[in-house]
Amino acid sequence: MKKFLLLALSLMLLLGTVAGCGQAAATPAVSSEASVSAKASEEATPEATPEATPEATPEAAPSLEGKTISVGRWGGNDAETASFAKMLAGFTAKTGIKVEEKVYTDYNVQLQADMVSGSAPDVFYVDAYMAKFYINQGLIAELDPAVIENDKFYKPLSNAFMLDGKVYAASKDFSTLALYYNRKWVKDGEVPTTLEDLLNGDYLTNLKKTLPAGVASMTYNIDLARNLDMMQTGGLDIIKDGKFSNLSQAGTVENLKPLVDAALAKKIVTPADLGQGWNGDAFGNEKTAIMMEGNWVLGHLKTNFPNVDFGVVEVPTYKGQKHTMVFTVGYALNVKAKESAAGVAFIQYATGSEGMTTWCSGAGVLPSRMDVAAAMKVAEDVKLAPHVAGAEYATPWQKGETLDIVNREFGNYFASVVKGETSLEEGMKKADEAANASIE
Repeated sequence: MKKFLLLALSLMLLLGTVAGCGQAAATPAVSSEASVSAKASEEATPEATPEATPEATPEAAPSLEGKTISVGRWGGNDAETASFAKMLAGFTAKTGIKVEEKVYTDYNVQLQADMVSGSAPDVFYVDAYMAKFYINQGLIAELDPAVIENDKFYKPLSNAFMLDGKVYAASKDFSTLALYYNRKWVKDGEVPTTLEDLLNGDYLTNLKKTLPAGVASMTYNIDLARNLDMMQTGGLDIIKDGKFSNLSQAGTVENLKPLVDAALAKKIVTPADLGQGWNGDAFGNEKTAIMMEGNWVLGHLKTNFPNVDFGVVEVPTYKGQKHTMVFTVGYALNVKAKESAAGVAFIQYATGSEGMTTWCSGAGVLPSRMDVAAAMKVAEDVKLAPHVAGAEYATPWQKGETLDIVNREFGNYFASVVKGETSLEEGMKKADEAANASIE
């Protein structure tokens, strides 16, 4: 189905029914002049934004008041749904623009099908993971960086939606990875501050001796999304010539070796090895003393495992460099939006200080704008602070249009590597061969 949709999109591009890549590069950015009249915010949201930097926020204008736009998104939990509705209400009250939601269950497949049929929403979520695909296919419009105040976003988050210096979406929130430890077994300040010492030193081995039977020192994930930052340490790139898999290059193999050695020595195990579905359950059920996980786990632990006392620190450095992964989703404007000016007004509000504060405060996610993060004082929360700090240096989960294929083959072969069924060098060589055969 997915291949069919991609093929259909490609055919439409050739026929000129959807703007092509070359056209996207030449399409002028949708600017403030094309959106709505704006003015600086005179006051912040009472409860959470006393220190927020004033921004250009849309107000009702004769040309837009009464307009209706459609916004596409995927479903969320109850808190996210309620927060989104509250944010929409604030937007409509401020601009007079009504919003119709379109909630997808199989997001990328259904959105691409709507692109083919011409029924895609005016504005929609774009995961950084898919951003380059939508940009290169000319499916999303360039945005004026001044309108969305692009300079107020954490740089890795704004970069995730840029190509050739042009902006194509605005980040709505983000999550990073951090290290979690159970205070029942691990003291504050005890965890090694480098991955070299953590994975290849004696710490995890000695910790294991103090733990009850059946409890692991640390869990890890074999996903490329969790290890890309480590793999690319030293300026390496797992993609060659813009699209080909380059997992077997000597530097990447070297970077992965500490993780593989620790896995083969059983110093670290996967949640599945412990009979758990994911890190959050393994940690909450006290089957592991340490995990590396995203801030989305905080709500899970608070709700389902309130008695687990834990601490959070930044991911240990590797080869002297700070690193972590960042996952972000942005709002993009359909290049064929029926109400493009109203769509830009929505993006401006939803990713501005007022809309972002409403959304992040209720949904429990982290704000992408530095001024909103400061106003919400998220860095003062000792459990969120390590995640917020990571936004300054994190590696986005994004690598062009072929990452999906490279990710699939990495998973297929890396699993055999950590089980000791094949060498790291051979596994990555086979992953490259399989991925590049599909890409070619």
